[in-house]
Amino acid sequence: MKKPMTILLIAALLVLLFPILIPMACLPLSSCLQPNPPRPEITYGEFPFKLVYELNGEEITIEDTIICEFDGFGFSWGGGDKWLKWKSHLASGKKSPSPLAEVSLKISDTHEVYFFLGGPKYYMGVEAGYVLNFHAFRIQEYSFGGQSYPMVSEDELLDVYGIKLVSWKPSPPIVNSFK
Repeated sequence: MKKPMTILLIAALLVLLFPILIPMACLPLSSCLQPNPPRPEITYGEFPFKLVYELNGEEITIEDTIICEFDGFGFSWGGGDKWLKWKSHLASGKKSPSPLAEVSLKISDTHEVYFFLGGPKYYMGVEAGYVLNFHAFRIQEYSFGGQSYPMVSEDELLDVYGIKLVSWKPSPPIVNSFK
């Protein structure tokens, strides 16, 4: 008696959930079946930069190269368009603390400042017309309860943390075409 009732209950649930489950299963499939966006003609680039800042009166220079590479195509499992995937790293081998190109400076046991260098989309010509704004910095604050990453202005960076941006000389982005 219990077996037929259980089978009947499962069948009823499937009938009720069918209109919900089918679209959910089709969304990822629809993303997979969409055509890829145009592939970039230039898929690799090296972009030297020079960052000079003062920390409590001492001038510090960071010179390195951002290496950007095309990494295929991505898509959302929730549906939507496909996109170009990129990866970047610094030639020096220093690890960027995020997927974006950043350099970090530890200023105390509880604070670290991150300088945003620009992402691979900018340097590889995907974001044509985008202006690289270096005047946004983020501070990582370690506390008993965890971490936070508030953005700070250049003035706050100087007033609160004693860091002054002296110069920032990035390489210009390339002009890329997509086929």
